Amino acid sequence: MRREAFHLPDGRYFLSHSIGLQPKQAAAALEEGYAAPWRRGGADIWNDWLAAIDSYRSALAPLIGAKPEDICPQTNVSSALTKILFSLPERARRRKIVLTEDDFPTVGFVLAQARRAGYELVFLPGGERLIDIDAWSPAFHDDVQLVLATHVFSNSGVRAPIADIAARARARGVFSVIDIAQSAGAVTAELGGWGADFAIGTAVKYLCGGPGACFLWAEQETAARCAPTDVGWFSHEAPFEFNIHDFRYAGGAMRFWGGTPSVAPYAAAAAGFEILAEAGIHAIFAHNQRLLSRLIDALPPNAILSCAREGARGSAVIIGVKDAEAAAASLSAQKLMHDLRMGGIRVSVHLYTTQDDVDALAAALQTHV
Repeated sequence: MRREAFHLPDGRYFLSHSIGLQPKQAAAALEEGYAAPWRRGGADIWNDWLAAIDSYRSALAPLIGAKPEDICPQTNVSSALTKILFSLPERARRRKIVLTEDDFPTVGFVLAQARRAGYELVFLPGGERLIDIDAWSPAFHDDVQLVLATHVFSNSGVRAPIADIAARARARGVFSVIDIAQSAGAVTAELGGWGADFAIGTAVKYLCGGPGACFLWAEQETAARCAPTDVGWFSHEAPFEFNIHDFRYAGGAMRFWGGTPSVAPYAAAAAGFEILAEAGIHAIFAHNQRLLSRLIDALPPNAILSCAREGARGSAVIIGVKDAEAAAASLSAQKLMHDLRMGGIRVSVHLYTTQDDVDALAAALQTHV
């Protein structure tokens, strides 16, 4: 699936859960959307730069089931979550924030700052139990302000029942934030249909857009209820109005933008989005799942430490090995690119991964599992 559109490394690549491969057109997109306008100079540079960012939003939207106007560019996921957290309306009886033990650490680091405002963090136990909506029941109590739900967990590989979580949260008046960092580009996302309040994500992984091109998605009515504190002139309804005494929040998601934005990451990222859109997220998901099943079936029973269940997993797995360091050294010597988590070998597949790649990995692992 479009392998020729990417710069392929010397070896077999199984690290898309960390960094997606660079599209060959990324350099040209960066040149056209960022470098060329800067080089030309003139008073209209910002028009060209903002057009590049608008193109990023438009290209991203169909990949995550969203409308472009509901997407706000962000430097990183942590900043996006911070902006959401401290924008929520005060509700005296709702003093709890729910997350899980399996969330990526940056999520916990950010949400812990809510203790300054008198919130209490509630951690749900992790593991495959999170596939079951009933495991999320504590998130829907009347004293909960916010639930953070990760679509695909980076270590366990569990795919949470996001639509059900969002629906129950909305029915009980709980704000929901969906983390799609480990799913966007590889697993179908329907931000406009899930009924969630917010979503956060990054282009650096399966979206193949590079670092720095992150995003915040906000449901329009929810956004209108929120008042971000981390603002700047691009959070303004009319950024180029330049009246220091008149700040008016931008409508919808763009009120979360902030000060002078980066441009280069968004200009480059659109190249990856175009390739994914051409391939189709549903087709990419089916391709990835077939390859994961082939890998899992080629290994001994119970060799997978992460979620192996078809229909409940993302695009990565962690493989248990007898000696992690020895296995890692062996795979590296064979140019099978991977990383280590939970005492095992973590690998992922994506649209540029082939059946031959997976078979080579399975063969190399046979003596280590």
